This record gives sequence, C-alpha cells and structure tokens, in this order.
Amino acid sequence: MSIRDAQRDVRGVYEGGFYGQLVSGVVWLAAASVATWVSPSAAVLTLFLGGVLIFPLTTLALRLSGRAASLPAGHPMAGLAMQIAFTVPIGSSQSWRCSAVAATCSFRRAW
Repeated sequence: MSIRDAQRDVRGVYEGGFYGQLVSGVVWLAAASVATWVSPSAAVLTLFLGGVLIFPLTTLALRLSGRAASLPAGHPMAGLAMQIAFTVPIGSSQSWRCSAVAATCSFRRAW
C-alpha cells in the first residue's frame, strides 16, 4: 500500500479530522467557560483533563455517528493515532506544570 493510499484511508476513517476538531473545540470552550466563571487554575485543570480525553471522546463520537472508529487491523498507519494519543497527556502535563507558575497568562480576564 502506498503512503497516499494509507493517508486516504486515515482521512476517510477519521472524517478528515472533523470529529477530533469538534471535540478539541468543545474542550477549549469548556476551559474558557471555567476560566470565566470559576478560576484560571480550574481552567488549566479542565484543559488538561479534556486534552487527555480528546482521543477517547473522538472515538466515541465516531462510533455514535455510525462510522468505523479505527483503522483496519494491519493498516500501516494504525499505530500513528495511538502514538499521537500518548503524546498529548505528556505535553499536557508539561503545560500544566508551566501554567502553575503563570495560570493567568493563558486565561486573562479582559475586564
């Protein structure tokens, strides 16, 4: 299978990234809402936990839409989604540590 064919399969299964972007947008919206109505520190926690759940929630959204939620077994790019899914919590935990110093830098009140 060529790389072009494998990439086409990935775009087809994951709907060109639609559901992942939708879930990510909802996570950011939730974090912004928490920053507005609760506190910037709680918003960072919301963003961290939501970031960890992006892949599982995307998979759930794909299944609820009636689509296949994963690539077929043996697909050359099957490990790619899992590799990406494991890097998000690592990056999010680093961001969380950095934001503990300056949580208000990410979520500032405009008023």
